[in-house]
Amino acid sequence: MCFSIAVDKNIHKLSNFFGAQLSPQNTKSIQKLFTAQKEMPQRDFEKLIGLKASKKRSEPFKFPTEDGKVFPHYFAPVIVDRGEQRLIEEMRYRIRPFGSKEEVPSKFNLYNARLDSLLERKTWQSLFMRNHGLIPFVKFYEWVPGPDQKAKLISFFPENRETMWAPCLWDEWISKDGRLSFKSFAIITDDPPLEIEQMGHDRCPIFLKEEFIERWLNPQKENTKEVLEMLKHKEAVTYQYSWVD
Repeated sequence: MCFSIAVDKNIHKLSNFFGAQLSPQNTKSIQKLFTAQKEMPQRDFEKLIGLKASKKRSEPFKFPTEDGKVFPHYFAPVIVDRGEQRLIEEMRYRIRPFGSKEEVPSKFNLYNARLDSLLERKTWQSLFMRNHGLIPFVKFYEWVPGPDQKAKLISFFPENRETMWAPCLWDEWISKDGRLSFKSFAIITDDPPLEIEQMGHDRCPIFLKEEFIERWLNPQKENTKEVLEMLKHKEAVTYQYSWVD
C-alpha cells in the first residue's frame, strides 16, 4: 500500500511543470463543500454526505497538512486532461464511488489500486480506461518493521528527483439532492523495486515514464493492452528512504 504522500503545495510550480491550469469549476465545488462542512449543522451535513452520525464535531474533509502530507480523505492536486486543456483539480485521496449512498467502510482499501487488479476489481473496472489522472508528490510513506522490529513509519523518495508522479484513477460523487460534489482518486501501485522491498515494503506507486503522460491522460485514444504496457514501463529511478520520528 501507499499509506500517505507528501505533495508540493506550490500550485504555480505544478502548473508550469505539467502545463496545467487550475479548474475554476473544481475550485468552486471544493469551496462549496468546505463551506457546508463548516456552516451546516453537523447531523445535517453527515446525513447529506452519507456519514455515520458522530457525537463530536468532526471535519471529514481536509487539505494537506502544513508540510504537505496527504492521508486518506485529504485533498490533493491531481492532473487531468479535458480535451485540449490540461487542468489541476483538487481531489480526495480515497475513492468515493459515484452513486454511493454512504462512505465505503475504512477496512476496504480504496486509496490504492493494484496494477494486477485493474481489470478484476469492480471499483477499478468502471474507472480504468475512462477516468485517468496523475498525482504529483515528493515522498510517500508506509509502516514497515523498524530496526527493533516494531512498526515504524518510513518515507521513500526518488534519488536526484525533486518531484515524482503516479497514475491514478478518479471518480466523482454527487449528493442525492445535487447540492454537493467532489472528486476522489486512488493511486495505482505495483511491485516495489529492490531497494524498497529490502526495507520491508511490498508495494510502490508507479512512477510513470514522462513520455507516457499524455497518452495516459487520454485513454480514449488507446486500447487496454497498450495502456497496461505503459504502466509497466516506469521511470528509471533509485529510491532513498528516511525514518520518520
